[in-house]
Amino acid sequence: TLSPLGFTGALLKIIRIGLPAGIQSSMFSISNILIQSSVIGLYSMYYAMGEMSGAYTDPYAMPDTFLQDMSEQLLRAVYENVTVLTLISGILTILFLAIFFALRRKNLFAECALRPVKPSALLWCALAGTAFNVVLSVTISLLPLPEAWFAGLDEQYQYLGESNILLEILSTAVITGLVEEVIFRGLSESRMRRGMPGWLAVILSALLFGVCHGTPIAIGYATLLGAVFSLMNRRYDSILPSVIMHMFFNAAALWFITNDPLLVLAVYLICLGVLLGSLYLYFRHPAEENEPDEMPETEAPSETIDTNQL
Repeated sequence: TLSPLGFTGALLKIIRIGLPAGIQSSMFSISNILIQSSVIGLYSMYYAMGEMSGAYTDPYAMPDTFLQDMSEQLLRAVYENVTVLTLISGILTILFLAIFFALRRKNLFAECALRPVKPSALLWCALAGTAFNVVLSVTISLLPLPEAWFAGLDEQYQYLGESNILLEILSTAVITGLVEEVIFRGLSESRMRRGMPGWLAVILSALLFGVCHGTPIAIGYATLLGAVFSLMNRRYDSILPSVIMHMFFNAAALWFITNDPLLVLAVYLICLGVLLGSLYLYFRHPAEENEPDEMPETEAPSETIDTNQL
């Protein structure tokens, strides 16, 4: 059992080290949000100025409903171009972080624990990410949740998959998966773990990741995803497996779009089997996947045993 003195010491450590680390980790998330907001804001300003200059040269001649119509058109334009805007903001975020750590004479890869792991681990992470998306999406659709929650989720992702497929993969899967893992697992969670128990860092980083996804259903499944990605990070001591899993999770949303119940059931059962197999591998071989490829064994030199020392 933990003595009162030990509990007090742990609490003081969390306050003294964990609280500043949590604030620092939150700043990385806020910087990502600010960059995304700036990109969307600049695009919105450009779009609005173009519409206003084309429609009305005299601002006093604008009808009362113009601003309301403009805001609706602006929101629609942002949603329709969300893939490009996400891609631009993601690239800018990576550039910002690279410059930030370069100025501090630190390596971004080392700071966010982006280390290589065995290809076999990445393969099953890719399969698990795809299967997890299908199983989670179908399961959520069967839950007795409020219709307003489903409507909010549909509105949030209504333009997903309507752009060029290669652009969608690059933006939604590759860039988004990389940026979010670097921010939330590589930088945020790693700094939380410096001053608090690992389980608490996992919970806080998962909650932070979930809240950033907006709508109730998205917050729920993103929090669960954040916890899973954190466990992957802790197992491999690298965010690369969670990056791959995150990328394939997002990519699955681009192709798993069907209303055929038999096809949904078949894909669901296959993915459920893949997910259960991935869980088996996770708990059955907890460490060997992260070990480097074995080197050829060399015969050790024979030693002469001194019988006087026995």
